[in-house]
Amino acid sequence: MGRPLEKNVDSHPMSGVTYATERETGEATLDTAAQLHLLIDSVRDYAIFTLDVTGRIASWNGGAERIKGYRAEEILGQHFSRFYPPEDVAWGKPAWELEVATREGRFEDEGWRVRKDGSRFWANVVITALRDSTGRLVGFGKVTRDFTERKRAEEVREMERLREALQARDEFLSVASHELKTPLTSLQLKLSSLLRLAEGAPEAGLPGSRLAKDLELARRQVRKLTDLIEDLLDVSRISAGRLQLSPAPMDLAALVDEVVARNAPLSTQAGSRVDVEAVSPVPGRWDRERLDQVVTNLLANALKYGAGRPVLVRLGLEADTVVLSVTDEGIGISREDLPRIFERFARAVSERRYHGLGLGLFITQQVVLAHGGTVDARSVPGEGSTFTVRLPLSVPTPVKPPAAPGDA
Repeated sequence: MGRPLEKNVDSHPMSGVTYATERETGEATLDTAAQLHLLIDSVRDYAIFTLDVTGRIASWNGGAERIKGYRAEEILGQHFSRFYPPEDVAWGKPAWELEVATREGRFEDEGWRVRKDGSRFWANVVITALRDSTGRLVGFGKVTRDFTERKRAEEVREMERLREALQARDEFLSVASHELKTPLTSLQLKLSSLLRLAEGAPEAGLPGSRLAKDLELARRQVRKLTDLIEDLLDVSRISAGRLQLSPAPMDLAALVDEVVARNAPLSTQAGSRVDVEAVSPVPGRWDRERLDQVVTNLLANALKYGAGRPVLVRLGLEADTVVLSVTDEGIGISREDLPRIFERFARAVSERRYHGLGLGLFITQQVVLAHGGTVDARSVPGEGSTFTVRLPLSVPTPVKPPAAPGDA
């Protein structure tokens, strides 16, 4: 057996790198500098090279040749600015990068670089200032990695997101046009009918019951138009970060009763009984008008998709949190659609069978979040859905609602 190894530890005074050297009697070993040189030259995934203080290339590894296309004899002594697109050279980007590296010790960037054949690639670049034991700048180390494939994948994903956004916009415009046109058409027909009757027999007047019925229908259509426009305005306010709350003392139990009573005609039309299980009172400090929107939207959603079955509204307290839930026994929501139902313009059903802009749940979520609360949904297709809102008992003043997803 050979003699035990003699292990010595050497540290470079400036780099902080520690080298272990081993020597055994009768056998020559590769010195540390040669090992390091071999490692750098063997790397193919990174272009690793050094620059002198003026930016001229002083060393070149195999990875640099593979990525940039230059052999060492072609590029040594050349200025590293030749790797940059003309527009970057024109404004002095290469020199600026060296200035930053000199001042801060390193510089990192991602951007387009140019190969020998003139083609461009997306590069991740790190430039490190190299200093001797006295701190004097002696050059720069530069490591470049080709991230072109990653960049292309990101661009493909971004294009897909844009395509989906455009598709969602087009679908929304189609639905919005239909939703706005329907009450307008009905309103126009009723007003035209009343006008014809009035012009045909101005002295006879209109029967009171007929006039009251037609005017009530016209009033409902105007209210529907107003609600649609208010929803669109709310989305605009949310996107711009201008959804303001006006918290004041109120009783949420009384508000729930009021909303249920106000929507009695809608529940009758849907064929769904609405049951309420609530503690009372439930005092707190919230924006009454905005929570009216929340309760109304959730109840209307349950009646719309409840398939004529009963709807249950629960209101209770858990410690210092108010819990409001609305449960229907209707068509439910698929597992695939459930994660996106709170997105603006999201629709998990056919627009031909179910009307609406797809804004109610989005607005509901944003109002709840602005109150410092949460809203979530559980659903089983064919068995129904439950939407649960949790709110703190008080909202701080002033209230600054969070930005909607995708508007940052």
